Amino acid sequence: MQQIILVVAAIALGLGFGAVTGGFAFSSLVCVVAGVFLVTPALFKFDLHDLGLVRKHAPTFGRNVVINFLILPVIALVIGFATRDIGIAGALFLLALLPGGGMVMMWIKSSGANPKLGFLLFMLNLALLLPVTLVFAQFHALASPFFPAPDLSRATGTGVAQGVPPFAPFMILIVIPFLLSRLARASAPGLIRWVEAHAQTISRITMFGIVFYLFALSTSQMLFAVSPGALVTAFVATAVFYGAAVLVAGLMTGPSPEGRAVYWHVVTRYITLALILAVFSLDTFGPTFILPVMIAYFIQIGVAGVLRTRMLARSGVVSA
Repeated sequence: MQQIILVVAAIALGLGFGAVTGGFAFSSLVCVVAGVFLVTPALFKFDLHDLGLVRKHAPTFGRNVVINFLILPVIALVIGFATRDIGIAGALFLLALLPGGGMVMMWIKSSGANPKLGFLLFMLNLALLLPVTLVFAQFHALASPFFPAPDLSRATGTGVAQGVPPFAPFMILIVIPFLLSRLARASAPGLIRWVEAHAQTISRITMFGIVFYLFALSTSQMLFAVSPGALVTAFVATAVFYGAAVLVAGLMTGPSPEGRAVYWHVVTRYITLALILAVFSLDTFGPTFILPVMIAYFIQIGVAGVLRTRMLARSGVVSA
């Protein structure tokens, strides 16, 4: 509930600030902030020799790739096509390509899943960010002939059309945080201990700041051009996508700690990262593009809490 309140407050304050002031111009520094404060702390405990577990759990990693980068994207495409809105379809496709997220390790650790395997899955999915962004960069050109043209009357000229390199998020969100984590491990163990002790607070403050900033952008004011019908369509489509993700996870993962690690990487999406990448594409897909990403915050946080409680109940463990 605290996470939902935090997100709602950030969205409301961001949109309100943008409406009063006209909004911020987009700066790629928000990607740097996300990389430094959200990704880098997660890499402190990562050791290269842990990669040896990949061979040991090869079927598990293969299942993760098949579900998250084949089955769920296909499901997202089907749901998106049914909406007849390329913005909603593009957002669902982007969410499908970004499994896990900043809170996935919390759900893994608190539900009896294998945390080391879960972390390696988190790293694998992050490492696939470059091909993911390259694939998504082609989506509009390939899909646009099958959809009505989006309403771009309030476009602000800050999106992909200006040529944002698809490898830039990979460099800022993966390579730089990895190098920073190696530097901290070698020279600042005290800093690492402090960050780990305050990890939850740092994550919440960073998430609040990023969500506020992104919704305070001048581009985000396009949301006010969205019709109630589009909002309902986006909510239903996003809910159906998450329902499908939960169904697939239940059918294709088992109750073992390893199976549960994959399960959480299927039923959760990296929403904050999706929101950052979505800003690059609003001018291309139209104002409805941000709706599923925004709605995903509310659905995912609520659903994850329910799933964790059920998972612990089936294991005979009382939820705290």
